[in-house]
Amino acid sequence: MKPMLCHSIKEEDIGSWFGKENYQANIKYDGERIMAVVEDGKVTLVNRKGNIKTDFYPEVAQSLEGSIDCVLDGEVISLGDDFPRLLKRALTQDKNKRLALQKEIPVKFMVFDVIQWKPLGSLVDYTLKERVQTLDIIERSLPDVLIDMHRAIEFVKYGDIQETYRQAMKEDREGIIVKDMESKYDVSNPTNSVRSHSWLKCKFFKKTTLTLKKYERNNAGIRCEDNDGNVVQVSGLQHQKVRDQIDNEGECKVEVQYLEMTQKGRLRNPSYVGLQNEI
Repeated sequence: MKPMLCHSIKEEDIGSWFGKENYQANIKYDGERIMAVVEDGKVTLVNRKGNIKTDFYPEVAQSLEGSIDCVLDGEVISLGDDFPRLLKRALTQDKNKRLALQKEIPVKFMVFDVIQWKPLGSLVDYTLKERVQTLDIIERSLPDVLIDMHRAIEFVKYGDIQETYRQAMKEDREGIIVKDMESKYDVSNPTNSVRSHSWLKCKFFKKTTLTLKKYERNNAGIRCEDNDGNVVQVSGLQHQKVRDQIDNEGECKVEVQYLEMTQKGRLRNPSYVGLQNEI
């Protein structure tokens, strides 16, 4: 089964959802989307591409072993919710290195939905509110397994959108997810992941200025780079202005938005906003 995905909304629009009936929010964690399939006590972890990830996060599987058959939907994150650190575990193929990284970078499975549960069968036609109630039952039934002095599984709590937004901003989180608590789990497109307007993703972007020094043409426009290795795609009519400035002046100052700065000092997911002198 493909996971249900979120439709994106801008942060400046989030206020229009405050107090909206039937909608609640949870903090957006920055990790790898994982479905945990429990069958006859055995646990299999699958990412959104369909790849088996059980051996990458064995502590998560261990925390669910022996539980009632179910399919849980969630996000595996590092304990500090640091995506670049999590990537070390998510991408490492060497089994010996994985064992070392398990101690170096502990992870936690943040469960936010349940799609199947043996006593009820498939839950895709249940509302999210009903599925969350089922999660509460599952959470209470799991043994409190501590691995390296922390629980490797946690159940996400839903709450008031405005309060969740304030909490996420205070904790410098990646964003929040706004969800219709009366919505069903959308599996209407079995061949592709579904982006539903019942789940709304709001990321908190930061802004800065980059001085672009070079570019390469591509079908969408130009791929630009600064001296620090930050790469930004500029598309549409705007790419002509950026290209002309680099050609004529050797550089072009632009405003970009990004999620965070990596340990190497590069911007994560920078995207073009506009020319500095036009904003």
